[in-house]
Amino acid sequence: MTSSSSPRVSRASIDILEELQLIAAQNMEKLEINRYYEVIRELGKGTYGKVDLVVHKIRGTKMALKYLRKKTTKLKSFLREYSISLYLSPCPYIINMFGISFETDDYYIFAQEYASAGDLFDIIPPQVGLPEVVAKRCVHQVAIGLDFLHGRKLVHRDIKPENVLIFDRECRKVKLSDFGMTRRAGSPVKRVSGTIPYTAPELCDASRRDGFLVEPSTDVWAFGVLLFCMLTGNFPWEKALPSDAFYEEFARWQRGRSAQVPSQWRRFTPQALRMFRRLLAIQQDRRCSVKDVFAHFDDYWMLDTENGNVPTVVTTTGVASTAVSSAGAGAYSSPSSAGGSGPPAELSSSSSSEEDELVERLKQQSLSAVVTKGGIIMEAMAASHYSSSANSSPASNNGYERASRDSNGNGGRILVTTPIEICV
Repeated sequence: MTSSSSPRVSRASIDILEELQLIAAQNMEKLEINRYYEVIRELGKGTYGKVDLVVHKIRGTKMALKYLRKKTTKLKSFLREYSISLYLSPCPYIINMFGISFETDDYYIFAQEYASAGDLFDIIPPQVGLPEVVAKRCVHQVAIGLDFLHGRKLVHRDIKPENVLIFDRECRKVKLSDFGMTRRAGSPVKRVSGTIPYTAPELCDASRRDGFLVEPSTDVWAFGVLLFCMLTGNFPWEKALPSDAFYEEFARWQRGRSAQVPSQWRRFTPQALRMFRRLLAIQQDRRCSVKDVFAHFDDYWMLDTENGNVPTVVTTTGVASTAVSSAGAGAYSSPSSAGGSGPPAELSSSSSSEEDELVERLKQQSLSAVVTKGGIIMEAMAASHYSSSANSSPASNNGYERASRDSNGNGGRILVTTPIEICV
């Protein structure tokens, strides 16, 4: 037995993602969109390209085609995003894929689910936030999807409301999307050339010019900020730097230099504050894992009863059962609040047999743009509705065009999109 048979790798000697990329590259064909799809409307666009809602002419299925402009996207980057998305799509809380990829003269294209209700950003009332029960329902599903990704030694690196797709406005079914920035844990990346409120403090440090190693803890930080945004409709700060007064106030409290709860955090219960302190630990090695949030579902999170926060304890079982049944994933059990154990083993551990099947089905694909019996359709693992990220770029170079919200006060920290350029 060679050393490559270590249990640390999911396949004995072959990297599953590299194999998927190789097969996708071999199967890539140049096709005419109108021959196989009827374009319904444009869902979004940006510097990266665009996303169209289409109907497959043979199958009659609604899909979202994501177009990545060849002028700004390397083939390697396209294949990486496509393969990672395909690899993760069996999880019911991650956007589904169809095993369809092809190219035109100007674009690389792949197909994924269409989320009829848009994304999480669209439903968060600015300066108000979501009702606590809705936020918990959403957080539960996002946390399972993100933990599934981390369990496969991958880091999303772009957690934000625009990348959480929703199928109804009550968040009974949500899915994590946009893996253009996803990288393997431990891999080196260049220094971030800008910041957004979700960027962890260690990535905001401009003095570090030697780049970073990708770590799941940066996703945990972004997840914590996302949770704050869901509950309040605001960002906690503009950037995690000492020059930001709101962040500095929070950092002083986190480090124990101030006993007073920061002004923006006084709306939360002591139990919720303990959860936030673990998710948003300044030192990245002290942050908890995403699944640790499950231990707090029996707690109140907001002090007031406004905004639909009913004065009854929402149990983990109640939230989890709603989310799981609505997502069409009844085979996956709910996490236990008592132990905070998180998602079940089926979602956390990598299955070699599943990966083998994925590769074999991709090899059998006969025509990239046509859904055939040999194509990769995860119908057994996910619902039959089809959805897509209309607002996500392969490297989040810029937000796509969308209506801005009125920023009436609050120092510009109201929940609005922030175009940002990031080096990868």
